Amino acid sequence: MNKYKRLISNSIIFAFGNLTVKAAQFFILPLLTKYLLENQYGVVENTVVTLQDLFMPLLTLGLAEALFRFSVDKRHTPEDIITNSLSVVLIGVAVFSVGDLIFYFIMKGSGSLYGETFMLLLIPLFAFKCIKNLIAEFTRGIGKTVLYALSSIIESAVMLLLAYMLIIFANLGIYGYSIALITSPVAGIIFLSIFVNPLKYFKLSAFNGFKLKLMLKYSVPNVWNNISWWIVQTSSKYMMVYLSVIAIAGFSGSQELYDKAWAVSGVYTAASKLPSLINVVSSIFLQAWSLSSAQEKESSDHNEFYSKVFRFYSPVIFMATACLMLVLPYVSKLLLKGDFYSGWTYSPLLIMGAVAGCFSAFFGAFFGAYYKTVYSMTTTLIGAVINILLCVVGMPLVAKFIGLEYVVYVAIVAFFLSYNAIFISRIFYARKLVKLNINWLKFALLYITDILVAVVYTININLKWVFASVAIILIVGLNTHEIKEILNIAMKMLKLKKDKRQETAEQIIDGNAQDQVDEKQYKNNNDEDIGDNQ
Repeated sequence: MNKYKRLISNSIIFAFGNLTVKAAQFFILPLLTKYLLENQYGVVENTVVTLQDLFMPLLTLGLAEALFRFSVDKRHTPEDIITNSLSVVLIGVAVFSVGDLIFYFIMKGSGSLYGETFMLLLIPLFAFKCIKNLIAEFTRGIGKTVLYALSSIIESAVMLLLAYMLIIFANLGIYGYSIALITSPVAGIIFLSIFVNPLKYFKLSAFNGFKLKLMLKYSVPNVWNNISWWIVQTSSKYMMVYLSVIAIAGFSGSQELYDKAWAVSGVYTAASKLPSLINVVSSIFLQAWSLSSAQEKESSDHNEFYSKVFRFYSPVIFMATACLMLVLPYVSKLLLKGDFYSGWTYSPLLIMGAVAGCFSAFFGAFFGAYYKTVYSMTTTLIGAVINILLCVVGMPLVAKFIGLEYVVYVAIVAFFLSYNAIFISRIFYARKLVKLNINWLKFALLYITDILVAVVYTININLKWVFASVAIILIVGLNTHEIKEILNIAMKMLKLKKDKRQETAEQIIDGNAQDQVDEKQYKNNNDEDIGDNQ
């Protein structure tokens, strides 16, 4: 299959898997907020997010990502990479289990909600999640993208169905949700084991210390990369509260002041959900892109391929951003209810930060393809440091001298600048690996145009929709050639599928016709044989 067609095809396949996961998350949220107590919901949210975003890559040394990349490279045998990865993951599961048990008994003695029995369910949840991630990344690495996407769909469907049954009908509350979370990766493991069965490659005799060192050299920088991303994306929500309160009232801040700070942080957190709409667009493509960038690394025209894909990718992101800005006030009314709606003006610059994140991920795929994950770690660490410095310096000053409610703008600026620092630094590091032919002047013009639209929507001036409309026209006008080429590739793919279906139908018809000829010939020969015998 043509490399561009394969990239588009894989993007469509991953789209079904990603959109199913997003839909499940969308439908599960009102269920949790309705049937769980506020403190229960907070505990579940914090433990699940922390488990997935911090503990999992940390305790498994990020080997799921290494397994994907080494699976693409045919020089490595499945026995080596599966055995090495699973061995380390099982050790990580053991460490997590001991830590969870110790934490449970300490919290149980203090009477905390974290001391309830459901905390023990985190052990099988962690174990099954780790194993599911491993076999899913192996499946993606060997090019079984349809099975990879189907496993995500099955996992989401099982989680959603069980959650509704166990929470609403069985009235199990937080335990029902925990059981649903545990069962869903088990369903994914069973499905992939039936059709791919990567666990058959696990053989202790295949353990390879030298290969494990190579995999860890690739994966360990990604652990720090993930931690840095968490700092950029999440830490400001907590610093906003504690740094502001300490700046205003010292360490003896009242509960009322903390409640006010958490309210400001809550509105910011709700507003930060809107940029995820851009991430949905990009994440669909980026999963396929990480696969294609690794597969095409050794091709003679890989630089031309990379450059052309970026010329297709960038106008799609810019167009999606401008269109989202255009409808942002109306989308916000649907997603942000009550007092949360007032925070929609926080979203435009957060969206532009997410746009920088989309381009960062595009260039970050090169680091994985060329086994230079240390570049990912370094660039993300730069963004994390900028984010922390801006928050630590800016938030206390703004809270003390301007007002607590304005601290949110420090978080927005820190988010925007840190993401752009990551993006710009990744451009320079990527130039060490690939030679991209990109019209940076046109790119900068469109990028600045979207930023200006974001500023207009943040200020919330009248007729702001005019600016977004002009931006859309400008994006289309400067990317007419790219848009036509994308449409041509899509049309050729549809024509190819139509031709294949027609060819298959003709083969069936020809086959039936030949069968009729053979049957007639057989009867004639049989009649002749009977006549001869007589």
